Amino acid sequence: MLALTRRVGEEVVIGDPRQPLGVVRVVEIHGDKVKLSFDFPRDLQVNRREVAEQKIQAYKQAPPPTP
Repeated sequence: MLALTRRVGEEVVIGDPRQPLGVVRVVEIHGDKVKLSFDFPRDLQVNRREVAEQKIQAYKQAPPPTP
């Protein structure tokens, strides 16, 4: 795991810097809350961990597709 320290307005570039997959920017910091913006292609899903876990559970409970 990579842990970074960023200030408001600073960014993290994901992927090749010449053609990044996406960018994460620190928008605001208030106490223990941080607001981030994610600039990724629309066809790439970006989920909070709790939403990702809910989706995984839904996939597991869904009936298999019929041929």
